[in-house]
Amino acid sequence: MSFEWAKSIMQDPNTANQGDLIFKLDQDRAWLLENLDKGKWPEIRSELAALERKISKFIISVQENNVDI
Repeated sequence: MSFEWAKSIMQDPNTANQGDLIFKLDQDRAWLLENLDKGKWPEIRSELAALERKISKFIISVQENNVDI
């Protein structure tokens, strides 16, 4: 899965509140993880867990690379 769409949003100087976008993405990631830990969506758990890991890696990458947010 590619996060090119998110990278393009992050680099667009016309995008308002880029930091808010990353914050919201992290909140959504945490919500997803919490619900997976509660046992929701067992039929697609592995796919959602993989998505959560990719989102987490993306957020860490943005923070480590000091993308202007």
